[in-house]
Amino acid sequence: MASSTPSSRPTPGFRRGKRISDLMTADYHAFLDSSLAAERSGDAATAFEYHQGIPMFERSSHVVLLKQLADLAEEMPPWLWARWAAYQSTRCEDPGTEGCDISHAALDYTLAMFHRDAMDEAYRTGGDPMRIAARTVGEDWVYHQVCTYELGGLQCFLDTTATGLLADRSTLARSWIDAHVSGYRLESSSPNRLTVRDLAQDRPVELIDLGARVHADADGWLIGRLVPSGAIPSLMFDTRPLPVDRQTAMEASTGDRRGAWITALVEAIADGRVDGAVLRSEDRELVTDVPSLALVERGTPPPALASALDQLARGRDEVGRSAYRILRTAAEGSLGSDEDAPYVAAAMVNAHGYGEAQRRLVRPECQAAWEHWSRLVAEPARGRLIRLAELSGATAA
Repeated sequence: MASSTPSSRPTPGFRRGKRISDLMTADYHAFLDSSLAAERSGDAATAFEYHQGIPMFERSSHVVLLKQLADLAEEMPPWLWARWAAYQSTRCEDPGTEGCDISHAALDYTLAMFHRDAMDEAYRTGGDPMRIAARTVGEDWVYHQVCTYELGGLQCFLDTTATGLLADRSTLARSWIDAHVSGYRLESSSPNRLTVRDLAQDRPVELIDLGARVHADADGWLIGRLVPSGAIPSLMFDTRPLPVDRQTAMEASTGDRRGAWITALVEAIADGRVDGAVLRSEDRELVTDVPSLALVERGTPPPALASALDQLARGRDEVGRSAYRILRTAAEGSLGSDEDAPYVAAAMVNAHGYGEAQRRLVRPECQAAWEHWSRLVAEPARGRLIRLAELSGATAA
């Protein structure tokens, strides 16, 4: 078995293909370069404009993410800048750079440790190993953790690649560099707070509630990386936590080995205690831990869900439509319990949902509801809810 602690040196093996380059014209390459430069400087709006100008990318999850960040440009809290930097550290492909070497090494390692059988099957049957590698880079929780932290991708990105406003806002991100993955158990939630038990220290810890409980099963066992939030509460998960069984959560919490979580996860998947499918998620959210698909499921009437999912697959913005329906229900006071607060927050930071709420849900009768939900969520959703409450109150004057 390969070592459970990755080396920072690239290893021979499969490399990401560039088949899409066959469709890339000189203009598209220039657009991509401009988009990357803008993104690395912290200018999401410019990055979005260039990136959506490349037809092959217009429906990509990255375009959706850039659109959301551009919409929040003036409202991003420190932890969102840190998450954006961490995300970008997994996308460094500049040839001949340390960042590129790190991303390739992380890919090789993740494929070898977690997707070897799939790769072997693809080679044996004439399948497409490039597709497996691309999905790993775009969707795999382990790849993101290994590239960003275990191999030093985040520190490399901040030291060598981040510029402009993003570099200026990197103080919090630098405090994330040495954080470790450990095991936790979900205990309770309260307004804007999620309480988990830190299994390594056997004590409760309060976190900013961005919707992490959406990922937990009934038993609440998780592995994840707690990092400073720059807000209150002072800690949060760096990205969505991973649902696991009790044994895996406990083993990820023991010892002082940085790679203990990798060994625990490899063995759990091999034993069938954890489904390897949980490693991958098509929507890597930065502004919330509520997946886009969960927003659609929560915001769509059950009889219409199958149709909505079909329309989503065809490219229609069912996420935005669902976000507005959640906000409309919240404004009417009929959403449900306060435990739905993460869904309200996720809907509020959706550009379409918030835009529609500004146009259609700024009314005196909505003011109390907006004030209520604003007390239950974190920034930047809180600021938007307060703004809607103030505007609703003003309409009564």
